[in-house]
Amino acid sequence: MSYDAELLAAYASLTAQALVPIALGSFKSLKTPQSTISKRKRSHPETLLSEDTEDEEEGIEETLTWADSLLFPVLGSVALVGLFLVIKYFGSEWLNLFLGVYFSGAGVFAVQSTLSSILTFAIRLFGYHPPTYHIRITSNLRQIFHLPLSLPSLLMLPASIALPLLYIPLGRPWVLSNLLALCLSTATLALLRLDSFLTAGVLLGVLLVYDIFWVFATPVMVTVAKNIDAPIKLLAPRSTSPTGIDFAMLGLGDVVVPGLMVALCLRFDLALHAKRNSKKEVTARSNFPRRYFWAGMVSYLFGLAVTMGVMHFSGRAQPALLYLSPACVLGPALLGLFRGELPEMWSYSDVPDESIKLDSSIEASSEIAQKARAEKINVDAFRDGSAASLRKPLHIVKEVELEVPTPDGGTIKKSVELNVKINLRKNGEGDDEDGADKTSEQEGETEQEQEQESGTGTAEEEKTDESWMDGKGVAKGEEGKARKRKGKKK
Repeated sequence: MSYDAELLAAYASLTAQALVPIALGSFKSLKTPQSTISKRKRSHPETLLSEDTEDEEEGIEETLTWADSLLFPVLGSVALVGLFLVIKYFGSEWLNLFLGVYFSGAGVFAVQSTLSSILTFAIRLFGYHPPTYHIRITSNLRQIFHLPLSLPSLLMLPASIALPLLYIPLGRPWVLSNLLALCLSTATLALLRLDSFLTAGVLLGVLLVYDIFWVFATPVMVTVAKNIDAPIKLLAPRSTSPTGIDFAMLGLGDVVVPGLMVALCLRFDLALHAKRNSKKEVTARSNFPRRYFWAGMVSYLFGLAVTMGVMHFSGRAQPALLYLSPACVLGPALLGLFRGELPEMWSYSDVPDESIKLDSSIEASSEIAQKARAEKINVDAFRDGSAASLRKPLHIVKEVELEVPTPDGGTIKKSVELNVKINLRKNGEGDDEDGADKTSEQEGETEQEQEQESGTGTAEEEKTDESWMDGKGVAKGEEGKARKRKGKKK
């Protein structure tokens, strides 16, 4: 094979290796839209949160704002200069050993996440939905630890452990290094989320300047890239000589940073589809148009081709973000301008609504947790006006300790179990509200007299405000009952 053919094959290999993690990471970053989750909670309050997203992969997510984007070049510069100084004054042997061990450990989780996602997708093509198993550690109702494990993740666990651990003993082969790099970039794209297109523009802009400076103005980045032997770059052999294999390389930063923009475009496609089909339950697995995603992918492909062309004809290393950043910003922006959706792009915000994730720390399998979750949904519906009253009364059982005066002037402590039912309704509802309050008060006095003899009692109260939601109403009720009991004893 001629040199030009080998070079073209190397560039084609790098391009394919870059596109695969961007596509995988983008689809792994998809989540069911908040509007669908809210709709499910209103219609089925007894449904657990974990049941809503059972088909989705559960993992840690980190949302980046435009302020976070400004820190990237600063932190990147500090790390880059630090690595350069270590290589210059101490050599790269111990540094490569440390980085090899570190990325081997991190690679276990990245390989497991990526390979299990690929296997899950392959299994679903045959119409089978693999089950998910949950490992939970709880204390009463509070969840301390939760680890969901799908069947594909369990099947891929041996390979996920073996492949990274063999990286150093096998002499860091470039094929295994590329596999770890692909999995690390895929996992990073699933982990990090840009909150808006403004953040994406700021991130790509500041890192463009960062890339230009460290490649053209100093030898720092090229020196670090050539001396570090770790899965932080994609390699493709372009020529073979008696001295060894000459590789074409692409840094993972040139994959992950534009990939964050492409992943944001895919989530924007899903958000548009959910907005225009509000009557349907749109999920992350729904079939929806992916116009902006493909615009981002084509833009990345174009920018990478320009990078390789300039690098080939100039004969020197190029800062890939110099060409990738403008391409990945202009492509989706031009599509939005053409379709008249540029204002929607600019105003789009991909910030998770934490208020929807109700009681996520409650142990999900217990029956009492389901009831508590359903009652919480009903309360929120009452608050926002979507329900005139709760579907059923709230039932609160609490044991309190009271000090009861004795004839000799002292006091004794007595435990009383309060069994309270609260019917919540809006102000002004009901024609006999005053009569109901009086009846409830009379019943409360009769039951309080019985409590002095038996030690337990039941009271039904009608509340017309929402102070009980913070726990204040219940506390006030207990104090009032205690004062009444003391007065009757005197």
